[in-house]
Amino acid sequence: MYQVKSFSIFVVNDASNIKLLAFMSTKCPLCGNVKTGHSLFCTDCTEKLNSEYEVDVPTSEKSLNNLNVDSEETSDESITLTNEDKLEDNTEIITEEDEQVERSKVAPTTSFDKRAWKKQREDKRTDSEKSYYELSKEGKSNKVIATIIFIVVLILAIAAGLYLYNNNVRSGNLERSKWEMAERENTIDGYLTYMDEYPQGEFSEDAYNNMIELSNRESYVFESLTTSEDISEFEDFLAQYPQSPFERKVKTRFDSLMWESSLKENSAEAYSNYINKVALQEIYGDYIGKAEKRFKMLNQSTPVDEEVLEQIKTTVDGFFVGISTISHTKLSEHLTSVVAKYNNQSNLSIEQITGLLLLQASKEGVESLRLEPELSKIKYELMGNGNYDVNVPIKKIFESNGGTISEIKGYIVHLKMSHLFKVFSYQETKPYTEAP
Repeated sequence: MYQVKSFSIFVVNDASNIKLLAFMSTKCPLCGNVKTGHSLFCTDCTEKLNSEYEVDVPTSEKSLNNLNVDSEETSDESITLTNEDKLEDNTEIITEEDEQVERSKVAPTTSFDKRAWKKQREDKRTDSEKSYYELSKEGKSNKVIATIIFIVVLILAIAAGLYLYNNNVRSGNLERSKWEMAERENTIDGYLTYMDEYPQGEFSEDAYNNMIELSNRESYVFESLTTSEDISEFEDFLAQYPQSPFERKVKTRFDSLMWESSLKENSAEAYSNYINKVALQEIYGDYIGKAEKRFKMLNQSTPVDEEVLEQIKTTVDGFFVGISTISHTKLSEHLTSVVAKYNNQSNLSIEQITGLLLLQASKEGVESLRLEPELSKIKYELMGNGNYDVNVPIKKIFESNGGTISEIKGYIVHLKMSHLFKVFSYQETKPYTEAP
């Protein structure tokens, strides 16, 4: 009977290193199946170790002795072989009953790729481990999706809130503001504007009733204007009813009254006021040309010499007293011996002028005719030859034989004076063509 040298190989997996220890036997130390005498393990176990642990298992004693040891990575995980009993007859026949174990020399471990081993381990995770990983990943994805959904819902809620605010609160406030504005204006146009914007508005009925009331009142006020001569009433009507159907008639009447008022006042300021109202389109300006012409006649554009102005006033006052009284003496004081122009006639003496005055009074059927100058409105200009052009507004007063007195305003008399302040030309601008 032979005593067989046996040695053991154990497989230990610690930090990716492998230690092998096996008993040389006719049976595989892992599964107990019969193995060949030169192999450490049976064929199935050898393949299993090579595939699962990536270990190149020696197939014989010779290959086992040729294995190298990797000192840095397998110092604690090397595979040791221990001799327990030496084979006496160097035979490979092993009996299970007589085997005695002794420590053999350390068998070197095979080198392997650590990264590949880790990757293989990762790929061979159990199904439970994979499920946990996938669930964890899905949980994170679900959280991201939930956050996105929450943000979208929040944005939609804010948008809905803004929409409701604009359509209810803000719209209601805007409508009320428009209504209050229409009430303050209290005009047909204002109420119509509100009704156009809010045909089904909260105050539509009130706006309609107020508009009808104003329309009735407007007709009544217009009727009263047809006989009125108060300019302020026309101004109030146009301000209160800017889009009135009676606007044209009112403006036409207003224009005539403004012109008559300007003639009565007969001043540069009055004509300037008329011109401004035309520019503002408050009146049509049927008399704009006459107004501009008269404004130039009475507007003092040159500097005033007070001493000269006083001498001119003295001459003008005395001259019109002589005409009103048909006094030859007074006229002689303020007229040159020959008047170059007197209205439409030329080169008249003082006697001829007095005769024309008497003829005019008789023609008008009045007992007397007075011409009253407005000395405060005199406008003068010094000419290059030393003479003076003087414009003075006057009104004519007619007294009938029965004592009836009437007056006509709006005349402007144009006088030419010498440097001695003697009148040598007389010309009238009438307020209207038919004026005497």
